[in-house]
Amino acid sequence: MKLQPFEVVEPPIDTSVVQTPPPTPKPVPLITEDSLREGMLRVDPNGASVLLGGGRMQVHLDYPYSLGIHEVTCREYKEYAHELDGYHLDSCEWDWPVVSVSYYDAVLFANAYSKAHGYDTAYTYHRRLLNSKERCTNLEGLELQTDVEGFRLPTEAEWVMAASQSWNPELYGWSSMNAYFSLHTVCAFPDSVGFCDLAGNVIELTNDWVGGSGSASVHNYMGPPTGNSLLEKVVKGGHLFQVPAEINLDNRSDAYPVTASTNGGYMGFRLAFGKIPNPVWMDGNGVAPSSPVTMKSFSSDFRSKFGTVHAKLAFRNDRTGNLAFVDYGGGVPSVVEIVDSIPVFHPEISPNGNRVAFCTGTEGIDGESAVYVRNLDARGGGLVKLNVKNAAIPRWHVDENGDTSIVYVDRTGDNSDDAEFFASATWMVPFVNGEFGTPKKVLNGAYHSGLSQKKDRAVSGARRLRVHVGGKDEIWYGGEQACNASLSKDGMNQTLFLDFGGNTGREFANTKYGVHERLLVADSSGNLVHAIPAPNGYAFDHSEWSGRENWAVASLVNVNGEHTKLVLVNVLDSSVVELAEGEELWHPNLWVMPQIASGDGFLDLDSAGMYWDPIYQSGEKPAALKMRMFWDRRDSLEVIAVGSSRTERGFDPRQISKPTLNFGFIGGDMWAELYVADNYVVPHAKKLKYLILEISFELMRNDKSARMQSVFEQASGYFYDRNHNFWKDGVPENFMQAVDANVRYTSDDSLNYVETHGLLRIDAYGWRDDVELKRDSIMADYLNRRYEESIDSLTAFIDSTKNKGFKIIGLIYPQSPKYAETGSYGRHGIQRSVVMKTMAYLDSLSEVYPHFMVMDENKYGAHDYTDSMANDYDHLAAAGAEHLSIRVDSLLKTLEKLYLKHE
Repeated sequence: MKLQPFEVVEPPIDTSVVQTPPPTPKPVPLITEDSLREGMLRVDPNGASVLLGGGRMQVHLDYPYSLGIHEVTCREYKEYAHELDGYHLDSCEWDWPVVSVSYYDAVLFANAYSKAHGYDTAYTYHRRLLNSKERCTNLEGLELQTDVEGFRLPTEAEWVMAASQSWNPELYGWSSMNAYFSLHTVCAFPDSVGFCDLAGNVIELTNDWVGGSGSASVHNYMGPPTGNSLLEKVVKGGHLFQVPAEINLDNRSDAYPVTASTNGGYMGFRLAFGKIPNPVWMDGNGVAPSSPVTMKSFSSDFRSKFGTVHAKLAFRNDRTGNLAFVDYGGGVPSVVEIVDSIPVFHPEISPNGNRVAFCTGTEGIDGESAVYVRNLDARGGGLVKLNVKNAAIPRWHVDENGDTSIVYVDRTGDNSDDAEFFASATWMVPFVNGEFGTPKKVLNGAYHSGLSQKKDRAVSGARRLRVHVGGKDEIWYGGEQACNASLSKDGMNQTLFLDFGGNTGREFANTKYGVHERLLVADSSGNLVHAIPAPNGYAFDHSEWSGRENWAVASLVNVNGEHTKLVLVNVLDSSVVELAEGEELWHPNLWVMPQIASGDGFLDLDSAGMYWDPIYQSGEKPAALKMRMFWDRRDSLEVIAVGSSRTERGFDPRQISKPTLNFGFIGGDMWAELYVADNYVVPHAKKLKYLILEISFELMRNDKSARMQSVFEQASGYFYDRNHNFWKDGVPENFMQAVDANVRYTSDDSLNYVETHGLLRIDAYGWRDDVELKRDSIMADYLNRRYEESIDSLTAFIDSTKNKGFKIIGLIYPQSPKYAETGSYGRHGIQRSVVMKTMAYLDSLSEVYPHFMVMDENKYGAHDYTDSMANDYDHLAAAGAEHLSIRVDSLLKTLEKLYLKHE
């Protein structure tokens, strides 16, 4: 039957009823194939936004970008990264995502990929640093050029915008529910918009540094401008060892810190492409850098000049009025500003490099001024004020007895008038334990440019170059105008200063020059010995000696009178090296760690005690902190517990009635335990009575390289110790100075470790309702061999210590009782039947070696550690650590009684 057309009659509109307009559709990104770049999808935000930081920060992206359909594969990495140093991926399956590559590796790959496809490289850097394994551990001066069309890593916001359009980890991803502990070929699970593996398989690096999220609405957000103390990177998408419920869009970290140099076995990356117009960087407080400063020199530059990276540069950012500093020994150095309302002029770093003194007035201008001292760290804590009427231009002073004081003046104005100059005075005030003492006048006259160690020479430069020497006050440089004077700190009593192109300076330099265009040096008698020219187009200002002989720092002033650069000057060869660049950078002060004498020579400052160096190491700071705590207390310790994070979080030294240290750290498996015990604890803990060794059966199948390479085969301090036979013939003189300098306690460390003698206190979340298995419980043949090697090494260690005078307790920490319902002993696998055989062997060892015994607090899950004592599947919380440690202490007391009875 043929259908007949019909007329549609609209019903009449009832104007008496208020019509509610339909809701405005929420903007949705447009995702299409990128026709210019194979294997990528083009994302047009189309007005859409994403939420970061658990929904606190709304990020709008107002530019299109491209994102890889899948992670970079082994095939792609081999094809485009073959020119990169040291990468051997023979075991990498062809279409698996490439893993065991760090953020720096990913950056180098992105650049190589850009060049191979005819694009400019998006990343620039100063120098590539490799470790002994030829892995890239740092790219000094690394910057993403956001105005370049090139391949790069995605920002967190870009990643989330793409992933959020079809997010379903249960449907589209390899997890612990289906991956069977193995990586898989990419794109087995494409989502509904065309991306693959955004959830699961491998966790993915982004370009963002880890930092707190603000609560603002931000456009084109790129994370914090610099990394935190561990240099952590944001990672997204979860991995094959997690259950789907653990994989969500908000997660931005792994179980362990992912630093820029971490190369994890389940961590990969995918590429993004495109410019980022008007990018915004913000710190955790939602504050964007107001007057950015660009670094021009880096740690390796300082190492080549001074033999150490232990150097700090402090200066005034005149645009913000804040104290700024760079710590070249703190991993990847960056400019840090201490923000507050106190004006900052003439900062000077303390002799130990930990504090900075400054004033609120400046040279050459009369007026009120106060002197302060504060900690030289990002918080700027420990702020104290000198309680006098007027104080300016502080300079640290260490006398012949090693006592530390601060020298200051009570007037900073023009010193050309004798009466005014000598009506003022130079003062000295002791500074001990973070507090000022009582000031005493040391000289008539405002000698603000330096006082010699013996207090027999002082300098002032504020119109005239005045010198106090041999009990007399003199005017040098023919009375011509001079300023920015500085007395050297190396005992040579050289005076650094600037002039106005005077006759004396021109005759010495044998050329005409303008105001501040030469940096002049006079010897101890006032004779000119150096005249260093400023770079073309610049003049010097704010000249100051550093703590090392013949090196100075200064500001450079351009033709517009702007102090745009800070420079390092070698007065012997007149070389000028740029340190930093900005809008207005004033009053630089450079501290370089003094050499540490030991016997007939000096300790290597970049090796002795360098147990944590984030440039060369994947952020194993807890182990380094425990090393320092051990050296600090080695002469008094009677109980030391070594082990992994189970010890770190589950053993409380405060419950032990003897001097005790918790030496547990993340990843501290049996190999690491024995390394620490054999090379440090046994030879140096002379009062040791009990060594508590963590027995974690599943970690016994680890390869030596699991910890040996990531800690003991990378950090230079361990190399240094090993090359000196771990100091078994005697710890060198002043060694602890190097340890203290290289592994410094911070307020966070004191909270987390120092006050608890090594325990990391964590909250209780219970044993969890489910059971997590990180690895298969059935071991392959090569894992069985490793397991047997671990047991053999433990046996050999027990045998080697039978006459050392201390007892060894093999401590087994509790895990979730739910593992008793499985065939696996615990979270990291291994069959229960294998553990039972090993337990029987350990019991037999205790019969052969009376100084060894096992304390089993797991009992195959039949223990009494409740949910209120547990943090997760296999870690105790603070209450559990207390419970366990009280039991350990009871055991020790029982052993003591048995020992006394036997005696």
